[in-house]
Amino acid sequence: MFQVKKGAHLAVLLGCILYGMTGLFLAGIHSLPITSIIFYRLFFGLIFIFTFLLVTNRLEELKPGKRKFRLFLQGIFITVNMFFYFLCVKETCFSIAILLEYTAPIYVMLASPFVLKEKVGKESVAALVLAIAGVYFVIRPEGGFGALEFSGSRLIGIVSGLFAGMLLAVIIMNVRILKRDYSEFAIAFWGTAISCILMLPFAFETSFSLLAPNLLTLIVFGIVSVGIGGVLTTIGFANLQSQTGSLLALIEPVAGVFFDLVFLGVALSAGTLAGCVLVLAAAVIVSYSGSSKPAMNFIGFADSTEIVEKY
Repeated sequence: MFQVKKGAHLAVLLGCILYGMTGLFLAGIHSLPITSIIFYRLFFGLIFIFTFLLVTNRLEELKPGKRKFRLFLQGIFITVNMFFYFLCVKETCFSIAILLEYTAPIYVMLASPFVLKEKVGKESVAALVLAIAGVYFVIRPEGGFGALEFSGSRLIGIVSGLFAGMLLAVIIMNVRILKRDYSEFAIAFWGTAISCILMLPFAFETSFSLLAPNLLTLIVFGIVSVGIGGVLTTIGFANLQSQTGSLLALIEPVAGVFFDLVFLGVALSAGTLAGCVLVLAAAVIVSYSGSSKPAMNFIGFADSTEIVEKY
């Protein structure tokens, strides 16, 4: 079997790079409300995960075991996280929303020593400072955040973004706990399935005449983002310290900037380039710290590195 050193790190990076393609897919989807896009993205991703497990004779992994309620909560957390993230986008702007969403590593670093008994290393702290600074430069709007008004509905958006970041931290740490009883595919499947069910009412707010021209893009979007990207990030989060996983996830806005530059022709400022370098430097630091961690089996995902902490 193909063994790759630092496989869990690579899984998070690859998964978040696929998440970073969201802007490309959204640019190709027309006349659909965001709620419908979210539902069909989840739906087609869920079908992909189920189909993969079916053809590989691994459907038994989906059998609920212990911690069923925590598994159910994972789907709730994912859905509520999406709601508050998009509320933040609506009331403020994309730049502020993604910055607040990616405050998650701060909450993870504060909570993981108590929730998961993880130690906070100097490398993690240094990487956190670099990564947050990098994300700030990557998404900093022209004129700076100080030029924006933070009152009324905008204040609601800011609070929503902060809450979305907290929920993302909870999602990352919850994966670590669920890995004790479930495979990464089962965690990804049930989290997506529950979110999909909760978003089901929005499936019918779009007519088929509007859906049909966007169907192929939505299918690919779901497979790439949720089906492959979601599973890869779950694999990584399950087999890394939550601090490391949350920091590596900051590669997503950098990937988004790269795809916007290459495929959509969005200009790349010097500040954005500097921010990308800082985030990449943070990823290098957390990837090469703790090099004694075992390799991960990229073929047999269900047999990948087990969690050694006992919560």
